[in-house]
Amino acid sequence: MRVFALVMIAALLMPLTAAAFDLHDSLAPLAPLVGTCWIGCFVSTPAPPFDHEIEWSAALDGHVVKWVKRVDELDFAMETVFYWDAEAEAIAFTQLASNGNHSRGTATSEDGKIALIGTSIRPSGLVEFRQTFEIMPDGTLEDRYYSRGSAGWIPEHVIVYEQRP
Repeated sequence: MRVFALVMIAALLMPLTAAAFDLHDSLAPLAPLVGTCWIGCFVSTPAPPFDHEIEWSAALDGHVVKWVKRVDELDFAMETVFYWDAEAEAIAFTQLASNGNHSRGTATSEDGKIALIGTSIRPSGLVEFRQTFEIMPDGTLEDRYYSRGSAGWIPEHVIVYEQRP
């Protein structure tokens, strides 16, 4: 009876799981990350090796991709929502963080990388940024973040993530 109940529960949940991965065509560049969870830390700075965990999921019948980031040691969380902006004819995103920062911009796919270009609103003022995500040949996910300065794009951080099962 217990086995039957587990099989029935799994069978009932399968359509929900499958539906979560059905993305609207306009969000196809984000598809390789949907349904994945990653954990990593800074490799570019002498920052403490705090675990950064990110999870990518589809929502709202595949019309939204959600990216949730947590750094428990810093009591930090951030949520990013990607959606198709028909007026701009681009993937747009809005990002909200527990430290009060928020960002918005657009996402594109360039040479196998997902590139975010946007503006972050922080207590210190506006920061124009560029962030890329690339799944590397060894299966890791590389996150590179740049801010715009007077001399162009300034590297801020590199985080290398490993996929969690």
